[in-house]
Amino acid sequence: MSSGRILYLALFVFSFLKLHSQTLEENKAQIDEIKQQLTDQNLNFASNQELTNSQNELYKKKHKQKIDAELKMLNSNSIIATGELYIKVNSIFDRIVKANPEIPQNTRLVLYRSNDFNAFTMGDNIVFVHIGLLNDLRNEAQIALVLSHEIAHNTLHHVEESIIESIKNETDKNLEKEINGILKTSYGQVSSLNALLLPRILESREKSRSHEFEADSLGLMYLKNAQFNLSDALSMFHAMERRTKNENDSLSYKTCFHFQTLPSIETLDAEYIRESSLGTFTKDESKLPYLATHPYDRERFYRLANILNLDTTFSKYAPNYDRNYKLIERQIGIEMIQNSWINKNLSEVIYYSVKFIENHADKKEAEEHLMLALKALSYLKKKRIAGKYLQLQNPKFPEDFDRICALSYGISPTDCNELFSIYKNEIPKLESPRNELLSIILLAESEDYASLDATWKENKDAIYVSNYSFILEEIERYLYANKKLTFVKPKNK
Repeated sequence: MSSGRILYLALFVFSFLKLHSQTLEENKAQIDEIKQQLTDQNLNFASNQELTNSQNELYKKKHKQKIDAELKMLNSNSIIATGELYIKVNSIFDRIVKANPEIPQNTRLVLYRSNDFNAFTMGDNIVFVHIGLLNDLRNEAQIALVLSHEIAHNTLHHVEESIIESIKNETDKNLEKEINGILKTSYGQVSSLNALLLPRILESREKSRSHEFEADSLGLMYLKNAQFNLSDALSMFHAMERRTKNENDSLSYKTCFHFQTLPSIETLDAEYIRESSLGTFTKDESKLPYLATHPYDRERFYRLANILNLDTTFSKYAPNYDRNYKLIERQIGIEMIQNSWINKNLSEVIYYSVKFIENHADKKEAEEHLMLALKALSYLKKKRIAGKYLQLQNPKFPEDFDRICALSYGISPTDCNELFSIYKNEIPKLESPRNELLSIILLAESEDYASLDATWKENKDAIYVSNYSFILEEIERYLYANKKLTFVKPKNK
């Protein structure tokens, strides 16, 4: 290898590591600021006058556990507190907070790297929003409704109320005495315990649902004050209902899998079976609304529409894309792909890459992810170590994702490689560090160990700090175990 090439690679690795380090440092600085705010505002724990001294000791313990849980989340690698996506979502958050002076003005937003549909607060003026939730929305007003709802939970101190309620139940001496009396009996313990505890459980669930309605109502006021489109906001319940029913937009995956060019993949897809071998089981909760912790999506929608004196025809609130959301959507899509790499889930990487390719004209980055995933999958399948990085089918998944899981699991290494070659013809070189990892896979596959050794040494540091490090680690483990290269012994993970 020429000295010029070595110098170029060295400069690339240095530049990549420096940029990566700067991004991490900026994110860390913001997170440290939020952690400090959390710590400062909880320095002087205030006892609750409703509780006895012993109950307040338990209250203090539970309060500390809550703060520790929040700090643990903030210390994880899953928090996003900087960057283009964060700035755009936080601008919506700030608009709500500033338009409503009664909201604690130090209330902070963090984005959480999870593909789940969720947002939550544990109080303490911090709101967590999962990337997966943003991925299912379609406009800024929908995002604003979610944020307003969680801010309202925080303002209304619902988490603290729930903690106090649990303490009262845990320290209820009369309840403890009745339970002990039942446990001493010889017969009918289960039915007696049910008769004693079920009313308390139902009361707790009812309280939880009332908290949701309270947060909906106050959140709606926050939303109005911030002047978001209310009809667009209510369309958020369509997204919630679709997620509950495991529905999603139809995905044109056949084009990305090149069915016409590779009929073997089309044949594999034609053999897809949706149900498990035991059939599909569904839980009809409509008959047991009093057991739910959250009200049903339609019920919440009807209440809010009535408060606003709007039409309550649910079908009229189909989500509309708005221009501002489209500016957010691209970052969300890339984040979903990257988070799937972090999850070491190649089925998800393929699914979200295909989804991005279908929905965006500027799709080169997603095609690179798909291309690298297919090549990595081909290599791992040949070495029979791909299983732990693939998602098994599940009837609870939306059908298109379940199909991708089936294809990813069943596709042969040869067909993976054929698909990779098709994309390789379209994209001769990937962006770093994907391109350097691809080079290592190709060299390992061709058993050109002299070149592989040099390429590995030049690029391993940049790949180790990327989301693709587990692929490199699998290559290292395999080559080390088979004595193909004298690598430093890889860590066992």
